[in-house]
Amino acid sequence: MSADAQIYFSWALLIIIVVMPIFIYLYYLRKPKIGYNALYERDLPTDDPPAIVNAVCAGDPEVMGVPDLDGFRATILDLIDRNYLFLKNECVGEISHPKCLQLEINQDKNLSILWKFELQVLEFLKKYEYNGIISMDIISESMNHMNNGECSQCTYEEWRDKFESNIYAYIDWKNEVKRTLREGDNFKDAFYDKNDKYLKIFGVLGTIIALGLIFYSLPFKLSSATSIFLPLILLLESIMVFFIPERFTVQCTPYGLEYYEKWMNFKKYIEDFSLMKEYPPESVKIWDKYIVYATALGAAKGAKKGMELLLPENKLWESDMYMYHYHENQKS
Repeated sequence: MSADAQIYFSWALLIIIVVMPIFIYLYYLRKPKIGYNALYERDLPTDDPPAIVNAVCAGDPEVMGVPDLDGFRATILDLIDRNYLFLKNECVGEISHPKCLQLEINQDKNLSILWKFELQVLEFLKKYEYNGIISMDIISESMNHMNNGECSQCTYEEWRDKFESNIYAYIDWKNEVKRTLREGDNFKDAFYDKNDKYLKIFGVLGTIIALGLIFYSLPFKLSSATSIFLPLILLLESIMVFFIPERFTVQCTPYGLEYYEKWMNFKKYIEDFSLMKEYPPESVKIWDKYIVYATALGAAKGAKKGMELLLPENKLWESDMYMYHYHENQKS
């Protein structure tokens, strides 16, 4: 092969390598077509745990399929709604103005049927248990200490131990929800992650090839665009691949996209007071379930406001979910 032919071949090969991640990205991230076109969802689209709904439809903005703190809160609410936790208001006499709430684990419920990430939430709450009672105020105070980086009533070592214990428990919970969603038989069909895998493989191979070409060229003092410029572009591109958030590389399957669209339409219904007024939930129990999933979707304030607009005050305080959120707002 002549020298000119080798140069042309090198150019063509490098150009193909450089544009390969763009091809992978565009080919595997094409939005799948679905036949779903409803304007809103009045009923819960699925009966999946709220942590799963949060991980798919809200969750971590960087990594697809990882829940956030709203998913954690929604799991607590779901456990209350399913009577694995009892919600109590015993700190003040007037129930219409609760200033503190307490939780108690229902010892009569069968915990073996819970998902592991639900058991992890119960274990987290047990750290704050005293004489069988879990104070939501103490938990809120602990979380504030974590957020503020201080603890006025404890030593630095005690604060550090509390912080590390809480943050590691939370990270373990997030990883367990992600594992259940991405690997469990019940939910794994929501995502198509080959695109992310292929891009990471390209990143490794591209880095090796680029470094090899650069080090090969340097001893011969080659400075042409063929020998230096394109390998540098390839190296930069290969490194950048590792910093692309999974939110942009993991694609929803047709099932996952329809799942997402349905839950977003449910969120639209929750936050649209005209729809809520026209098609209100039929009972406080349904309202409770709505608030659980509204919390998972980051729409708890909308659901709470809808309850206040559409339910008489005496009915509001029949709702454990409303009391919980009322307490949360009082503490914030």
